[in-house]
Amino acid sequence: MNKYLLILVVSLMLINSVKAETLELELNQAINLALDNNVNMQNAQEDLLKAKAQRKEAFSSALPVVSAFGQVSHSFAIGAQPIAFPVPFGVLDANGAPIFYSTPGNPGVPVSRTDENGVAIPGQFLQATGIQMIPLELAFGSDNTMVYGLSLTQPLFEGRVIAAIRGANVYGDLASSAADVTRLSVIENTKKAYFGVLLADKMVSVMQNSLEVMQRNLENVSALYAQGKTAEFDVIRADVQVANQTTMVSNARKMKELAYAGLKRSCGLQIDQDVAILGELQTEIISDLDLADLERKMISNQPMLNQLEANVKLMKENILMVKAEFMPSIALTGSYQEMKSYNDDGFDDANFNESSSIAVGINMPIFNGFGSTARVQKAKADHRKSEYQQHDMRENLLLELKSIFLSIKESSRKIDAGLKGVTQAHKGVDMAQRLFQQGMASQLQVLDAQSASDQAELGLYQAYFEYNSARASLARALGEE
Repeated sequence: MNKYLLILVVSLMLINSVKAETLELELNQAINLALDNNVNMQNAQEDLLKAKAQRKEAFSSALPVVSAFGQVSHSFAIGAQPIAFPVPFGVLDANGAPIFYSTPGNPGVPVSRTDENGVAIPGQFLQATGIQMIPLELAFGSDNTMVYGLSLTQPLFEGRVIAAIRGANVYGDLASSAADVTRLSVIENTKKAYFGVLLADKMVSVMQNSLEVMQRNLENVSALYAQGKTAEFDVIRADVQVANQTTMVSNARKMKELAYAGLKRSCGLQIDQDVAILGELQTEIISDLDLADLERKMISNQPMLNQLEANVKLMKENILMVKAEFMPSIALTGSYQEMKSYNDDGFDDANFNESSSIAVGINMPIFNGFGSTARVQKAKADHRKSEYQQHDMRENLLLELKSIFLSIKESSRKIDAGLKGVTQAHKGVDMAQRLFQQGMASQLQVLDAQSASDQAELGLYQAYFEYNSARASLARALGEE
């Protein structure tokens, strides 16, 4: 028992150690995780499978349909059919009495029947009655019927089937383009989440460093106040600065937790998974971008434009599908069956009877209350709407591309200015500290210089984040990963 308990404890420890293992992530690793695990990508893959299935379904409409059938029926009562049965000529009158022929010269004298030689037959006379119809009721059928066989239906011409096949192919292209749009969007969002984590790390680091400087300043000012070398106001001011900076550090840590949670969600990771980011916000600045070249590249490669083009084609195919309601449909049908009819006590005596048939049928629509005409009008309206949407989306994408281009230019200028600002701010901190050591500057001036340096660093990191985010959006707009 102790052996099994030990194994259980060791297993739990191993599980916890695996769960607690920190996952180190580079940008490409984060993107690959997102493409494999992101819910939007999984939905896009399901849409692709759905499009393939719809294409198969459309093609199946043009293939023959073969079905087998079988049936056994029992009749508890067989219905009788009333008929009028004809009685042979000249036997009875309507009252059932014989009527005899008589000659005009001898009325009332029956005419004798003769043999083949024309000699009268004694005791036999010709009768003059007409055909008499006797009403009867006859039952047709057997107690039981057994039938089985095969049936075949093969469409030879069906306008809607042809339109459905064409539409299914276009729908496949539409789903493929939509999957590409989703893929680019997932990559863009993952990049932004990754850079957001890097920015959050930098913000916490800078603010924590600033808090430590303010705390040391509070200790120094408090010591000077105890020696009577500074005013109580300086102590109060230093204490308020520490309190404010503590709040800012707390908020920065909260934003960092949210940034990490967003990245984990984008990558499809568990929220409690520990993650270490290996990348840097700093990146090489590209300054040779040309808006006209970017526009041409976007129009050629943007999958959203391909998706809208496929949607326009799909709406056009929908018009043809509705117009097919005016066309005839031709189909080949055939059947083969074996049937046995037998009474309750005659199964073995009855045999199966074979029957087969083949036919070609045509169905020509003539009038359906103007319903098809109305559906054609609706389909044409949907087609025009899809063209409007295509044009509008193209203009919106061009406008978005221009906005991204300007954001890259602006963030590049911010980075250039931020690099200079950080360099100057560091010099200011060094100068303020030297002056303070020489008694030529106050502790407050040193703090102001340090605060200016921290703000410059935060501004530079923010500019790098904006630049990297704009580059991620640019890649998505150009249809690039």
